[in-house]
Amino acid sequence: DFRLDIKGQARAPYDRYPASWQGGAAGPNLETFAAQLMDQGIVEQSECLVVGSRGGQVVLPSLWSRFGDGVPPAVVINGGCAMGLPTAVYWPTQAVTFLLIGGQDNFRGKASVEEYIADTKSRVPKGSSRTAILYVSEMQHMPQSALLGAVLPQMVRALLAWKRAGASAPPPHDKMQAVLAAVKQQKQWSGCLMYTCGAGVWQDLPFGGATVAEKVAPQRPWQPATAAFGGA
Repeated sequence: DFRLDIKGQARAPYDRYPASWQGGAAGPNLETFAAQLMDQGIVEQSECLVVGSRGGQVVLPSLWSRFGDGVPPAVVINGGCAMGLPTAVYWPTQAVTFLLIGGQDNFRGKASVEEYIADTKSRVPKGSSRTAILYVSEMQHMPQSALLGAVLPQMVRALLAWKRAGASAPPPHDKMQAVLAAVKQQKQWSGCLMYTCGAGVWQDLPFGGATVAEKVAPQRPWQPATAAFGGA
């Protein structure tokens, strides 16, 4: 029940960090790609964005920097906007955002699970009341297809409901329960669903019982497209 419009492609000429990053380059890069998307009207034409890996690190923050709270709700696979990045991220307080992060993701680095989750939460604006995080212990940098297929539609529905309810409304608990049910149904994932119930107030809903492997195997970085959803 969504219309999907793919706006980017991995390994395209622009699929590289900007010059301000270590190992980055002058355009075309992901900053110039973000500028092209803005010129094409992606913010005005989309109801929800899905970004992953570098898209969460560079493209989404570029959109936020220009349009602020006007950027549509966003699913951020790998949680790139909630990392210690070379350039400061302007994360609008009223942004509606759902991060999907994994215990087997190379973006986790050497942090323990507790450190990783705490650091991710600390990057969320203190005044934000519309942010959710789904941590899945077994998720790799490229999310397993079974996992992504189960949770992504429910995450998008949760974001759209949150946006439509308005900034002062409580979180869509029923939609969050649908996300939780989707990830629990397959009985192969463990982790925690976390979302704000007010500024700086988090609801944590753990699921599964598997022990998280502390040794994270190196994964090839995933560079997916930036996708825009229209119509629910």
